[in-house]
Amino acid sequence: MLAMKLVPVQPVVWSSFLLLWASQCRTEDSSDICQNVHTEEVKVQGSSGEENFLLKNEVNETFFCYLYPTNELNCSWSFQTLQKDTQLSVYISICSEDTVTQSWNNSNEERVGSHLWTLNEPMDLHFVLQFNMSLHNNWTSYTYVCEQDMIEVLSPPSNISVSVKDEVLQVTWGLPGNRLKWTEQCFEYELDLGDQERNKSLTNRLSYEEPYDCTRTYRVRIRARTVKNCNGSPQWSDWSDTITVEQQPYKLNMLVIISISLGIPMILLAVLLLVRYQRVSKILFPPIPRPPLKYIYFLEKNDTPSSFYPAQAAKTEEEITEVEDTEENSGTTL
Repeated sequence: MLAMKLVPVQPVVWSSFLLLWASQCRTEDSSDICQNVHTEEVKVQGSSGEENFLLKNEVNETFFCYLYPTNELNCSWSFQTLQKDTQLSVYISICSEDTVTQSWNNSNEERVGSHLWTLNEPMDLHFVLQFNMSLHNNWTSYTYVCEQDMIEVLSPPSNISVSVKDEVLQVTWGLPGNRLKWTEQCFEYELDLGDQERNKSLTNRLSYEEPYDCTRTYRVRIRARTVKNCNGSPQWSDWSDTITVEQQPYKLNMLVIISISLGIPMILLAVLLLVRYQRVSKILFPPIPRPPLKYIYFLEKNDTPSSFYPAQAAKTEEEITEVEDTEENSGTTL
């Protein structure tokens, strides 16, 4: 936070200071504002005459620029820690080698703001951001320089393909568009499959596979950014176009069809056998005839009659009836 004494000052003095500072900035622009570049550091100057260099994360205030694939440059800042009544002035320069090609300034900016404009085809540019904070008779100036590759936002990955093969979901993609032609090792990706789970973070690869779930719908999209080791922009690219994989009905192969064709009749036959077990069992397995007991003796013999003897005819029995003559023998005495 800036430490400034609250000393009254006339509006005329304040206006004169702003004009003097703006004139000083223009002089620097035409001379050496694009020279002696110190990237990744913030040059701090004050009314006391001191000059220091700090890392960007050592400054309480926040400011950055992003260069998008559409050649739009967006610079934003947030100075929420400033004391009340502190005046903020912003000056932005675009340098090509040692020459200022475009510039923009505002001597009375809000504490939180941004500026957006479209550039010509950028090539080997660097950008200078200057912020002047003044409160009465004290002032502090920040100067920050960033190279083009540090603020370039990538295009989404190209040539995205989604397929299902052997019950496996396969996603492949190409390298994201970038002007500096970084290699594959310089990119990290975030893959969204359209579910409630967290997005998948992938590094140093151009494909992804997982088991396919035919009961869900996949909505695949991906974005990219450069890794820290390559000193690129930490900003994620836009999401790619969404590719939808709808739920696919289950397809029967020939083996399944044959199994169903043979299995259903067998199941019906088994049910029929269970329902009509007794009747079917008598038809399929009839009982063995059992001979009468009087023939068991003959059947149990080991030897078999060599010939067949016909049964003998039954003898005729004579019946004799005796008749007594009672009349002739009535007078005879024995």
